[in-house]
Amino acid sequence: MLRVSILMVGRTKEPFLREGVEFFRRRLAPYLHLTLVEVRAEREVRGLAPELIKAREGERLLARVPERAFLAALDPRGRECTTEDFTRWLTRREEDARPLAFLVGGHLGLAPEVLSRAEETLALSRLTFSHELARLVLLEQLYRAMTLKAGHPYHV
Repeated sequence: MLRVSILMVGRTKEPFLREGVEFFRRRLAPYLHLTLVEVRAEREVRGLAPELIKAREGERLLARVPERAFLAALDPRGRECTTEDFTRWLTRREEDARPLAFLVGGHLGLAPEVLSRAEETLALSRLTFSHELARLVLLEQLYRAMTLKAGHPYHV
């Protein structure tokens, strides 16, 4: 069974998003082993550069990456794919027999150091999503891909 970790900066604060995350966590249970990890967001204080904030958050994310994991960073400049492409990509990750870790930055995004460590950079869309909503969209797409892989019609 594919082992997937989603490492995220900050907590999911909005109740409707927390409900959605939990909904897809339950739905994904038969298909993959899912771990959601929230790391502390850096407090923004006057004079603290956004680059430093992203770097500190990035250090926290990278410290929680499972051993041997294939790192996939979410970034709007990453590669977009269709549902079918994403399903094939997940199948290759499963065949690698390595854990898969998605990195989701905070509201400022991911630090260049984090992006350079990623083996793949993916975009959920060219549209801009809040970092909290991106978590839910990623989970929904994981569920859609896993059901497609299993032969269910959910993706249609």
